[in-house]
Amino acid sequence: MRSTPVGFGTRFRQFATVVTTKTKLGLVKGVERLGSVSYLGIPYAAAPLGPLRWQPPVELGSWDGLLDATQHPNRCYQLPFPQTLNPGEIPGSVSEDCLYLNIHTPAADDKKRPVLVYIHGGGYTVGSANDFDPSPFARKHDAVVVAINYRLGLFGFLDLSTFGSDYVGSASLGFQDQIAAIRWISEHIGAFGGDPDNITVCGVSAGAGSVLALMAAPSAKGLFQKAIGFSPGEIAREPPDLLASLADALGVNEDSVLELLQSFTGDELFKLQVDTGVTGSAAVDGTIILQPADDAIRQRINPVPLIIGTCINEGTMLTPSLDDYENIPDLSGIEASLTPTIGRGDPDRYASFLGRLMPHATPEERMNRLWYDYFRAPTLRTAQAASEVSVDAWVYSFEVPTDHPFGPTHASDMPFSFYLFEEVDDGSVIAFHPNNAANRRLAEIWSGTIANFMRTGDPNWARIPSWPKYETPSRSSMVLREELAAMNDIDGADARAAYGMG
Repeated sequence: MRSTPVGFGTRFRQFATVVTTKTKLGLVKGVERLGSVSYLGIPYAAAPLGPLRWQPPVELGSWDGLLDATQHPNRCYQLPFPQTLNPGEIPGSVSEDCLYLNIHTPAADDKKRPVLVYIHGGGYTVGSANDFDPSPFARKHDAVVVAINYRLGLFGFLDLSTFGSDYVGSASLGFQDQIAAIRWISEHIGAFGGDPDNITVCGVSAGAGSVLALMAAPSAKGLFQKAIGFSPGEIAREPPDLLASLADALGVNEDSVLELLQSFTGDELFKLQVDTGVTGSAAVDGTIILQPADDAIRQRINPVPLIIGTCINEGTMLTPSLDDYENIPDLSGIEASLTPTIGRGDPDRYASFLGRLMPHATPEERMNRLWYDYFRAPTLRTAQAASEVSVDAWVYSFEVPTDHPFGPTHASDMPFSFYLFEEVDDGSVIAFHPNNAANRRLAEIWSGTIANFMRTGDPNWARIPSWPKYETPSRSSMVLREELAAMNDIDGADARAAYGMG
């Protein structure tokens, strides 16, 4: 079964007209269609070119004349999407000049709607603000959605701190970009119909990992009031030392790496990333991100209400995208790299749990479970930390059945969360689920749950059963199948122990 792309597609321009809006920074031209307005490619920071490469984002002032925000912006340099995801053609060229955001709003008025800041996923090496059109959510729930770009790969997550104070924090430039974008939004979203005092940060996969990282970033404190993490991966405990690998690939000593890389064009630097497989790594760097998210929550660095959860078949899409997939036994190397994170520093404890749980599993089945636990472990660790310090957190498990071979896999909850079924009316497949009446109804309910959380800080509303906060001893999760149902402790003590939760 082939998936229908969930990007903007040809319908984005249908019935579109151009509108002009006055902001504190100047006039901006956007695209109005079907009851909402999109402002595409607004710069939130200076282009990180030349001397600004590997430097913190630089604030921009007002622009001259009329800013044209009717075309999709550049995407940051990135690898292609895995074929297993098949998102279709994503608009926008790839470039080092990529610090832009897209605003989707019902109207640029003074209504002060809740604001959702969407941080894209993609393993910190792929993805953009252009990945899909959230206008259906904005229209349906009278909310503002802002999707942001941030530097990826070597451009955003390469630790160059050994080269002096000017590069301290370079391992978290992608996170610094996100913080700069949210700060821009908090200062200027009022001109686009949004409430600067009601901002929810939200992301999927690496975007959800970013949300958790922002909860551990003191410089992001006060910029957002709520958080949502769809299938969060946990960032590394410390940045990897990649200079030796780069020096070897370039044929120079480590002291010469930075000077040589600074002489590269963006294309040349990206080619080096592709050729070497050295991409940088999102990590606790001790400067921007001070500690893992659960520890940061216990310290109440950014103690905001949180929705967090996973899909029941996370791995079925991700395992086939691995380089070693065709040689299944070699997946053991990837397993060895994931088990320390899942087991919170104790890979043997987690491996023992996996052996008991799946004694006769094939390597592929085992890898699929590893992916599930890779996302479920930080989900539960974060929710438990929140409960310990009286921060409200709600956990979910997305298990909506589908005939797609992957089942309810990684990111398959996104069309339901963002009410994307509105855009396709021919019965085709939205990513992994058919566009039928049952799924449209569930998308209406689930996206409404997200919208209610944005407005009030509590996901509970009239169309869902009571959703208790994640607390001991019940450890409740909202389970999404054909219907929604709150269930207690669906994970079990053995899994929690394997995740290092005690």
